[in-house]
Amino acid sequence: DYASWCNGGIVLKPLTTSSHAYDSWVNKLLGKTGSARAALEDDLQEGACWRLPDRLGQIAVAFREVVRVTHVVVDHIPAGLTNTIGLAPRKLLLWGMVDGKDNLVKYHSLRNSATGTLQELLAARAAPALSHGMPFIPLVSFDYNIHATNHTQIFPILGSVAATGMDFGVVVLEILDNWGGELMCLYRVGIYGEHRT
Repeated sequence: DYASWCNGGIVLKPLTTSSHAYDSWVNKLLGKTGSARAALEDDLQEGACWRLPDRLGQIAVAFREVVRVTHVVVDHIPAGLTNTIGLAPRKLLLWGMVDGKDNLVKYHSLRNSATGTLQELLAARAAPALSHGMPFIPLVSFDYNIHATNHTQIFPILGSVAATGMDFGVVVLEILDNWGGELMCLYRVGIYGEHRT
């Protein structure tokens, strides 16, 4: 898991939604930080999540090394163990920040020849909400299912992106909606793949 805090994954604050407004009173209430870093740690205890005061947001993760991303994993506390399952993310979109000459060539070629799901994603949006003008490519759009038997869910990236061999040092997980709660709580995100040799 390249996003894991233990493996060197770090949160890039300029590309991550601020949770300060919610942290101030939640810290006092629950004694937890609620910071974005919580989503990079392996703690699935009730309340040990990245909390946002809204139903949407994004977290940017920088890896210790450049990675060919193959899939993303999202964990949430099991529905049977919490009465706040509505805070779980539902609709998500993983973006890769495009950097380096070779990747930019692949990026432009891919944008010009995109079909199917990739074409639809690119037509809808060019980048995550916070992008600071950097080029991004959508890696996968998916729904986290709170009704699934497994609370750890795996989503492979789009085949058309994987086929290019693009590698990434930064990804952004954008949460576009949750399961009905007024707030959002992301327990863990994992990014898997192969490091560039």
